Amino acid sequence: MRRSNLPALAALCSLLAGCTAHYPINEPYSPVVAVPSQPKISETRSDSLLVGLAFSGGGTRAAAFAYGVLEVMAETYVRWEGRELRLLDEIDTISSVSGGSFTAAYYGLFGDRIFEDYADKFLYRNVQRTLTWSIFSPASWRKLGSSKFDRSDLAAEYYDEILFEGKTFGDVHARNGPRLQINATEIALGLQFTFEPAQFALICSDYSKFPVSRAVTASSAVPILFSSVILRNYAGTCPFEFPPWAKAAQASADTSSRAHHLVKKMAKYADREQKPYIHLYDGGLSDNLGVRPFLNRLTLSGNSWELAKIMGVVNTQRMLVIVVNAQSEMSDEFQQSDNNLSLGQAISASSSIPLNEYSFESLTLLRLALEGLASQLIKERCKEWAETRQSAEGCDDFKIYLVEVDFDKLTDRKRRQAMKSLPTSFHLSVEEVDALRASAREIMTGSREFQEFMRDMEGHWSPPASR
Repeated sequence: MRRSNLPALAALCSLLAGCTAHYPINEPYSPVVAVPSQPKISETRSDSLLVGLAFSGGGTRAAAFAYGVLEVMAETYVRWEGRELRLLDEIDTISSVSGGSFTAAYYGLFGDRIFEDYADKFLYRNVQRTLTWSIFSPASWRKLGSSKFDRSDLAAEYYDEILFEGKTFGDVHARNGPRLQINATEIALGLQFTFEPAQFALICSDYSKFPVSRAVTASSAVPILFSSVILRNYAGTCPFEFPPWAKAAQASADTSSRAHHLVKKMAKYADREQKPYIHLYDGGLSDNLGVRPFLNRLTLSGNSWELAKIMGVVNTQRMLVIVVNAQSEMSDEFQQSDNNLSLGQAISASSSIPLNEYSFESLTLLRLALEGLASQLIKERCKEWAETRQSAEGCDDFKIYLVEVDFDKLTDRKRRQAMKSLPTSFHLSVEEVDALRASAREIMTGSREFQEFMRDMEGHWSPPASR
């Protein structure tokens, strides 16, 4: 059958069969089942050791690279507060974008099961081929003939089938694992949309019942290749108001500040008549590293001490931040010729340049923010302890370790180029996936910052066979 006949068949389906397929609608807020804005602190995690991960975008390349980091953390043990702890069990939060969201979401839902079946279910699977052919499958024609069901909705169903089992964010919360922050881009505002309770409270929607598969789909929905993931906006139908620190930013006379700019955009969700629907695309359009949720929260809260109090981490002594960056590198073969760039090369350059530069700026902002956080937290904690305790001894015991896991840290030039040249797709060979996992291990264990953390924490590695 000729593919050119497919649009006609879809139209015929629409006329004759009714084509009632509809994407799953996010439910309005229900006080009975609403998830708390902050997850419970697990009895197994120390509140004086804070571990946060950020997984970048980049298709299967990013998913496999992030998976390799989790493998290393599963084999890493540290001694803290008189106990030996597996580093993987101490992860407090994972923020992810696009390809990295598959790994983050699977671990957030199923924990250690990720080491048993995730590679076969996703990393080694030709997901791209299945997604492509599903569009042309007769089984999909009836659904795709509907104006309320499109390519991303089909992808979300497939991800549920092979990975997420219909689970929701309520299931993530019930496992009491790391706080999961999956990031997409709200296309009308150009604003990062983070799948977390606070974001859903803003639109009066029930976070706990939202399917994880649709969040991951939104996070990885590259425009044109995929359709937008659509949410309904129920703003004004539930008791919601901005917290004091956001109100202060909104009322600030400094209208050029980042805080004022962020709140001004967020406040637009309140106009439900003007903005009844929210269209989400790939999170990489607004932040390809997954570090912006922290930066934005720090900006809005006003200062590090206020943020520490909001998050309940005022007694933190050690903070480990791992940024897993699977950034690719644009081919520069055109430099060897005096011919004009092809259309493909021009498109690649026009998308890669802003993406890579924005990621560089985000990392720079993160380093500065962490430096400021350390100095301000020590200053304010020592001041408070001096006023409220008999002794302020130990108030300055706080240290941050920023570990950047990216391909530029590979010492072998050929391997470095090979990893950076892997396509941003949903299909890699088994050998390429394993090479990414091995690269993550080499970079993590060879990182000067991570080695410093291990020395300070009396850490050691335990090979898989001995666990």
